[in-house]
Amino acid sequence: MKRILFSLLTIASLGPVLAQNDIDPNARDAAHAAMGAGLPPDTVPDGWKKSGIININMTQVNLSNWAAGGFSSVSGIAMFNGTANWKKGRRAWDNSLILAFGGQHVHNGSDPQKTDDRIELNSKYGYELKKSLYLAGVFQFRTQFTEGFNADGDRISNLLAPAYAVLGIGLDYRPNDNFTVFVSPLTARLIIVNDKTLWGGSTDPELRVYGVKNFNTTEMELGGYVRMQYKRELAKNITFLTRGDLFSNYLRNPQNIDVTWETLWTFKVNEWFAATLNTVLIYDHDTNLPKVDAEGIPYAGPATQFKETLGIGLSFKL
Repeated sequence: MKRILFSLLTIASLGPVLAQNDIDPNARDAAHAAMGAGLPPDTVPDGWKKSGIININMTQVNLSNWAAGGFSSVSGIAMFNGTANWKKGRRAWDNSLILAFGGQHVHNGSDPQKTDDRIELNSKYGYELKKSLYLAGVFQFRTQFTEGFNADGDRISNLLAPAYAVLGIGLDYRPNDNFTVFVSPLTARLIIVNDKTLWGGSTDPELRVYGVKNFNTTEMELGGYVRMQYKRELAKNITFLTRGDLFSNYLRNPQNIDVTWETLWTFKVNEWFAATLNTVLIYDHDTNLPKVDAEGIPYAGPATQFKETLGIGLSFKL
């Protein structure tokens, strides 16, 4: 896993170089034409708008004969957040890709541990029915790069374990480029768990892991889905983005609504350095986590998950 971490960080650091060769020449020509007309590139009315940010944050601590104690360590997180949006007349197609991987290695004899791991692809295609209101279809896919372990060293996740694929059709309200709300009363969600070891060898056919029954690798759900996103430049070099997903499974316990809510603050120091604050809140009734009851007896059950990441490091805007 240590090799995977440093390989991904190296690939991420080469992202700006590679991305320069992937720019759509038509989009570049349209941007140049807009600039020649006295307009900034992001005001081109039709065609592609592309953007991307790569953040690389690393921390290293080296201790030698340190009387206060502690261990030497190295940690790092690499994140890519990119969008590619297309518009022509009454049709619009929005795409986003989020990649993140982070880990730390404490020099105390323990194995390296990951601190972040994410793959998320979103795509939405819409046709404008009237001003700011679109008939749209959405697709979302989420998983992670590699395995994850709990405090006891048991594997609790892996590539495609779990993975979520969402496909729905509904109405998309987007009064401007900063705000959008998509509502679908009928959305299909496929949950994939392709790692049989996550059931721990249990023979209980009713046992579920991430909502998937034992001896199966997939679970199909049908329900209502809401996706919201808001982004804004609050001040020079300060941007804010928040997005949230809500899903209710009509087929099983529709009262248990799955929630994913994320915020991202970016504080740009200069062309190369930035501070980022990222929070993710998740509630999934099918995800069991270690808990303790009022009598101090441990058990597993659903709980609200929260992650906060604050980093300062290199930032490349594509």
